[in-house]
Amino acid sequence: MDHNPETGEIIEERAADGGQRYPAASTLSDLILMLKDGQFNADSSAPLQEFAQKLEALGIDTGKKAKGKITLSIEVEFDHDREFSVLTPSLAFKLPVEKHGATVAWFTSDGRLSPNKPNQGNLFGTIREITTEPRVVRG
Repeated sequence: MDHNPETGEIIEERAADGGQRYPAASTLSDLILMLKDGQFNADSSAPLQEFAQKLEALGIDTGKKAKGKITLSIEVEFDHDREFSVLTPSLAFKLPVEKHGATVAWFTSDGRLSPNKPNQGNLFGTIREITTEPRVVRG
């Protein structure tokens, strides 16, 4: 049986039944592959593919850069009494939120939002609807 002379850790490549042992995670990739015996990584494949397809389609449809976000979170809970940790992973995919145009507004002295600039008179009364339909001019 091999062991690390500095730490005393027993180094075994095979389990008692002859099966391969999981090596200790040295990289983030190793850790991800270890989560739920590799099932977390496998289950992440379809959502990742769907995210990529939607982001690409959004970029093509809008003719602009599309920016998304992938967040991997691993909750680590160490149990002092039993001397082990429980790792609970989660993965979130965020596509850009569709924007519906901008509106200019000002803050009033009492903390509300207004389409009218405070302390400035108005040339027109209430807000009117602006249409983009062409006007017919009769002569």
